[in-house]
Amino acid sequence: MFTEIFNELLEEKQINRKQFAEQSGIPYTTVVGWTNTGRLPDFNALVKIADFFQCSVDYITGRQKNIEGSVFYSAEISPQGRTLLNGFNKLDQQDKDLVLKLTKRLNKK
Repeated sequence: MFTEIFNELLEEKQINRKQFAEQSGIPYTTVVGWTNTGRLPDFNALVKIADFFQCSVDYITGRQKNIEGSVFYSAEISPQGRTLLNGFNKLDQQDKDLVLKLTKRLNKK
């Protein structure tokens, strides 16, 4: 279960295992161990992963069925806001930059 969820999070963030390792500070060999050999992360690694992907440890371990516990998915965000965030996270960097520019322009009005 962990491996599938971890791989989905990597895909959503559009990064690979090596990029995750570099950005999170977790050794690449450890990340490969999780995804290739089925080893599970220890508690400290789970917390780092949750912080990195801004979700709960429960989500990463499969105890929570959706990512609702995430910082981005707090109760203060409307369903439309959640839809926007999900869509935004799937964009490539060039499109993200374009959306951010447009948002800044619209907020000046």
